[in-house]
Amino acid sequence: MGWTGDPTYDLALTAGLAFAVVTAVASRFVTTPYGRFASTRLGPTVPQRIGWLLLEVPALIVFPAVYALGPQAAEPVPLGFAALWLFHYANRALFFPLRMKVRPGARMGLVVPLTGWFVVPLHAWLYATWYARLGTHLTPAWLTDPRFGAGLATYAVGQTLVLHSEAVLRGLRAGDDSGYHIPQGGGFRWVSSPHYLGEILAFTGMALASWCPGGLFVLTITLANLVPRAAATHAWYRQTFPDYPPGRRALLPGVW
Repeated sequence: MGWTGDPTYDLALTAGLAFAVVTAVASRFVTTPYGRFASTRLGPTVPQRIGWLLLEVPALIVFPAVYALGPQAAEPVPLGFAALWLFHYANRALFFPLRMKVRPGARMGLVVPLTGWFVVPLHAWLYATWYARLGTHLTPAWLTDPRFGAGLATYAVGQTLVLHSEAVLRGLRAGDDSGYHIPQGGGFRWVSSPHYLGEILAFTGMALASWCPGGLFVLTITLANLVPRAAATHAWYRQTFPDYPPGRRALLPGVW
């Protein structure tokens, strides 16, 4: 399929979208094994913090290596997008796992980082290649395009929601407390997984702001993973806490 006219990029994007479809189907039957849903059903496990680092850190290796080789790597607009992308993944790969309050003995299925070693480097390659080589429209003139403004605003809303929701979750456990509690405030006033909603918005905005075809893969794989997990998380909260707020939805405020 001719997404960009670059055969390698188009093949990688098509393969990624096919994988996202498979993931969407699989996620209807198996919840990704980490956190409250950790399990040995899909094989061995690793400590949760190590699992997150194994999953996400490859992005911080692949992206700079690929980006640096592109002919647009030193141009100001691609550099700005690269900085934004690296900021996003620095949070995902380093700050989030290093700051999370992990329950004693918390595990992650090894299948998660192993699968991620296809998804995360592909994500990094698609964006780095677009910013530094294929996205020839990424010039100062692009900054006046409505897609850039709308995308940047959407990203800012999404990432702010992610960071605040993660802070709320970290604050639920004080001292040696390793139990689960009902999160309150911020996006949790309306949905059970505002951090997932934030990720979806952030990746939507990132793709729109740079008009990157690879963003379609990233958004699709994110939806395939997070929508079923949001549903499972919402059901778990309602089953675990009899006083769970009845008006709170799973992912979309007032809708679902």
